[in-house]
Amino acid sequence: MNKKNILMYVLSAVLTVIFLGYVLLNLDWGILQRAFSDIRWGWLGLAFLAYLVNIGLRALRFTNLIYSRQVKWIDVVPVSALHNIFMYLMPAKTGDVSYIFIAKNRLDVSLAEGTSTLLAARFYDFAVVALMLAILLPFSRDEIPAWIFQSALIFCFLIFLGTLGALAFLKFSPPLLESASKLAESHQQADGLQKIRAAWNKFIAGLREIEAHGAHGKTAVITAGIWLCVYSNFYFAAQSMRLPITFYHIAIISIVMIPLTLLPLQGFANIGTHEVGWVSVLVAFNYPYETALAIATGSHFVLLISVLVSGGAAFFGAQQFRNFGSPVINGKEPNHERHEVHKGGKDG
Repeated sequence: MNKKNILMYVLSAVLTVIFLGYVLLNLDWGILQRAFSDIRWGWLGLAFLAYLVNIGLRALRFTNLIYSRQVKWIDVVPVSALHNIFMYLMPAKTGDVSYIFIAKNRLDVSLAEGTSTLLAARFYDFAVVALMLAILLPFSRDEIPAWIFQSALIFCFLIFLGTLGALAFLKFSPPLLESASKLAESHQQADGLQKIRAAWNKFIAGLREIEAHGAHGKTAVITAGIWLCVYSNFYFAAQSMRLPITFYHIAIISIVMIPLTLLPLQGFANIGTHEVGWVSVLVAFNYPYETALAIATGSHFVLLISVLVSGGAAFFGAQQFRNFGSPVINGKEPNHERHEVHKGGKDG
């Protein structure tokens, strides 16, 4: 770990302590106590189930995106579970990168392909979230505060513009001549703008491979399911604590959280980021500040438990299933055969 990462983690730890102190001093404990004293376990179970399905769908999406060879969904579930845990616990999206190394270690996916599929997954995330938001906006124009409505329109416009630009570039630009290994090497050696260009080249190369396998439509549908599970987890968590919040407000909050989680400095386990996003939107929808802070804190606690419980269940459950269903030869499980990729000029 380099000095830059160490400094970021130290600052993130300090920020976490500051946010925790603020929440503990300003939280109306009466609201939270009433919420947890009469918790509805059925709704809480649904919240855990929604997050578990979310992990399974993310694994299915990566299964669909990995292009160098065929992988079994059950083999990707532990990767998805670990990735979700690290992505949630580590600050400033540093945990998101863990997928590249976990996939390398557990699935023998190259670093270049891991990077390409991760960037492609995020591409679908932004495109699908913008589409879902665009569908919801016309039906709730009178309810949404003006600044949220205008910000949502700008967000949708920029994402649609970026999506169309990437797809147009994919369609009309000539295929890259560099191999996947050369792209990875150029990314490691590049600085500044060159590193951005190298990342873009890997992203486009990955999309070309995905397009060659006809996976765009299926991946978009899976991504929509992922985000419905995210919304459902928050909504079921609020319902389990009898906290007054609608499903539509949850969708708006989740969208507001996206740019917040991209900030270069934030607390561990989204501490602070979660509360700021939730409270700002709920207050804009005329929730009292004390109630908004209680909802944010309670939902954050349930989300943390969902990540650990559902992630652990998915990881160990998939491990047990694989051990039960797969033969073991000399202490190792047999590897899947690699398939050559005839399009895109890459070997994965």
